[in-house]
Amino acid sequence: MSRLFLHFFFVSSAVSLHDWPVSKFWQEILRLIEPFRASWKGTLYGAAGMALMLVYFYQGSAGFFARHLSSRLLPGTELEVVQWWGTLYQFGCAFVLLFLVPAFFLKFVGKEKLTGLGLGLGEWKAGILVTVLGILAISLPFGLTAGSMPDFRAVYPLSKLAASSGGRFLVYQLCYGLLFYIAWEAFFRGFLQIGLRRHIGDLGAILVQTSASTLLHIGKPLGEVWAALAAGFVFGLVIVRVRSIWPLVIVHWGLGLVTDISCAHASGIW
Repeated sequence: MSRLFLHFFFVSSAVSLHDWPVSKFWQEILRLIEPFRASWKGTLYGAAGMALMLVYFYQGSAGFFARHLSSRLLPGTELEVVQWWGTLYQFGCAFVLLFLVPAFFLKFVGKEKLTGLGLGLGEWKAGILVTVLGILAISLPFGLTAGSMPDFRAVYPLSKLAASSGGRFLVYQLCYGLLFYIAWEAFFRGFLQIGLRRHIGDLGAILVQTSASTLLHIGKPLGEVWAALAAGFVFGLVIVRVRSIWPLVIVHWGLGLVTDISCAHASGIW
């Protein structure tokens, strides 16, 4: 019975397609893809952004380094050392995948200026105010509170070896800020939000970058995931007003720095 049904379905479909004018068929295809044709840059930005996120999530993590690369590059190395190099590997991958590749894409595919990543000064006076308020209202209170939470202490610093000496901590924080945080803000608030706002509007662009950045926090402490959701909207509004990622980089980096210090102290590493 099922074979007869399938035979009837395919035969009838073939007949209907054969009888359907070719021009009408292509008109229907064009109607389906019209939204993509009307905003091909927006489509490319969104698709490229999702692809880069997936590569970063699976191949750019410290876990990927530990599972697939450490045995070849660091055979017989202690776990803390593997964790240290894995964390630096993750920061480097973030810089390549979330900053360099989007910058190349924006410049040579989109034929746009790199200010599309939010790298300009924008409204710098408003930016200074946002930076000061952000440090006082976000970086310091939330970072200091993190040390009192066991789930945050279990995660931060991402490399426990980073807090083993002042010099190592300095290297770690410089890589954290200059490689990771700049790339993070340039990708989500720059490439995705600024890149998409001309195609889907400010609200749509904020929703896209907030959803994407929140999803990449899955696996972190639950409080951090909810904070990422709130920060996506707040930081998105800042970009609309200031048109520069630098205040957000400083506030975000400051939050990471204070969180690491607070958690390392509360865990007895220092």
